[in-house]
Amino acid sequence: MLIRALFLIAIFGGAGCSPNLPFLNKTPEIKSSPIESVSSSSSEDLKTGTNKKMNIDPRLEKIASSPSLLANKKSIKAAQKAVSIVQSQAETQVLSSSNVGPRLDDDNVKLDATTGVTMSKMISDGGALLALTDAANLNVNASQLIYKQSINKQLIEVIKAEQAILNFQKVKSIYDEQLKVYSDNLPLIETAVKANVISKTDALKLEQLKLRSEEAYLTAKTASEASEIIREKYNLNDNDKLFEINLKKWKLFEKQILTITSSNIQLLETQISILKEDIKAIKASFKANVSFAGNATANVTDIDNSLGFVGLNVSLPVKDGGKRTFEIEEKELQIAGLQQQKEDAILLNATSFKALSNFEKIYNLRSDLLQTQTENSQSISDDMELKLRAGAASVIDLATEKMNFYDLRSQKVTLEYQKITEIIKFYEVIGRECDLTGLCDQISVLATFD
Repeated sequence: MLIRALFLIAIFGGAGCSPNLPFLNKTPEIKSSPIESVSSSSSEDLKTGTNKKMNIDPRLEKIASSPSLLANKKSIKAAQKAVSIVQSQAETQVLSSSNVGPRLDDDNVKLDATTGVTMSKMISDGGALLALTDAANLNVNASQLIYKQSINKQLIEVIKAEQAILNFQKVKSIYDEQLKVYSDNLPLIETAVKANVISKTDALKLEQLKLRSEEAYLTAKTASEASEIIREKYNLNDNDKLFEINLKKWKLFEKQILTITSSNIQLLETQISILKEDIKAIKASFKANVSFAGNATANVTDIDNSLGFVGLNVSLPVKDGGKRTFEIEEKELQIAGLQQQKEDAILLNATSFKALSNFEKIYNLRSDLLQTQTENSQSISDDMELKLRAGAASVIDLATEKMNFYDLRSQKVTLEYQKITEIIKFYEVIGRECDLTGLCDQISVLATFD
């Protein structure tokens, strides 16, 4: 009869109708962690009125289809499954067993068979399960943050590639104009050198300017060709427009640079919170573990005459050699290390912003100087063309000045590209790459939804 009773208790307990025992109502309630609640709330805010995900940029969807990001998605799902695994420990546990063999108290060697059932229902574990559940929920958040970091890194890889392509287009435009000037004047210069009207040295200086431009052109061309391969890696083609980036928004971070929340810092904070929950779970293991338990065993030929026990099972750890204390100390050291990493990251954000601010000051000075030099070179070229017609200037002087004019323009393009590179580097440091393109909300949606 006891076996049947235990089966009934297990069935009703599993269905949410526990036996009428007051202490069973003390089962710890499994709650979502605060961070998970915030994450869920923000995800709801990102839905549209039709209860569907917001429209995701097709280019971002292509990036999100990369093998590494699909693997990150599976890690998120695995972390979510881990939450269910932890929560399942609060459910009624039922184990059925059977044994076949000879009875040791019988001189006649005959086979006998027994069957039994064991059931347990946790009542109190000192808060260990609640701490483990919170840690599991936090681990889901950590997996989502890792996904955001990964997609941000791949997004910035594409942005860098596209800026290299745009830079080459600018360099090529200037180089083509410069090469035309050089080619148009080369026959006259060669004739003048043969006639000793101009020196070979002057002609070589012109050649040097041309080679310097060609070097810049080939360097930019190589970078552009490599960048095209990167876009192809993410299945981006000519129909996919290049990402537009905001080169001024970074200045808005000045007042919040020491408190800015990036995925990097959020991940460190989440890892710290997970370790704190682990410590709570370890400390809870020092407390008494109380569960409702029952077991029954009977001969298969005489089920009604079963033997067993139904009641409370209380276990209290007495001595473990200091294992749990050492585990707590180890996790506290890990927390201290993560706290230091967080402080270093915040300091790095501040120094990176300062470095970019200083670069912009230098950039403005150099840009203004190059602009003045370019305008001055244009004026000199115009004057020389008039003097050349009047016979007061040589063709080599005019050609050199025009080559210099295009060289100054090329330097300005190089400086502008350097500025873009420095701004991109700043966003990489603070872990807010998506802010460059205004895609942070969409990335949050991709990290939250399947």
